[in-house]
Amino acid sequence: MFRAAVAVLGFAAAVAFAADPKEELKALEGVWVLDAATLAGRDHLDDFEGFKLTITGEKYTIDLGPNSDHGTLTIDPTKSPKTIDITTRKDGPFKGRTLPGIYELKDGKLIICCDSEAKARPTAFEAKAKTTVMLFTLRRDKK
Repeated sequence: MFRAAVAVLGFAAAVAFAADPKEELKALEGVWVLDAATLAGRDHLDDFEGFKLTITGEKYTIDLGPNSDHGTLTIDPTKSPKTIDITTRKDGPFKGRTLPGIYELKDGKLIICCDSEAKARPTAFEAKAKTTVMLFTLRRDKK
């Protein structure tokens, strides 16, 4: 009985630790490069050549030439799927919008799916045709 109680408490502590937004943000920190980009059902990897995402705490920077951007991230790792809100700068490509999205950190990959028109949070990691949903798969930059 005691072992079962200890196991349950240990599991609960692990879940609470994993669900801490500050700890989750630490796991997301670093420089990420693009592996795949799908917008409205079409592959757009070539359009994002050189795309680099840098996350530091609650701030992000996207390096992409004239379409570079920066802003803040708000995450909720307790939701399923985990949620992310990307708030862009006022003069950037998305002009101060907050893009609702979902994310997953798995096997060294960061997958972000968000609505480019800030209409609704996606519920699945897909960017179907005739939608304004973007799906990005990134990997840590090893440089």
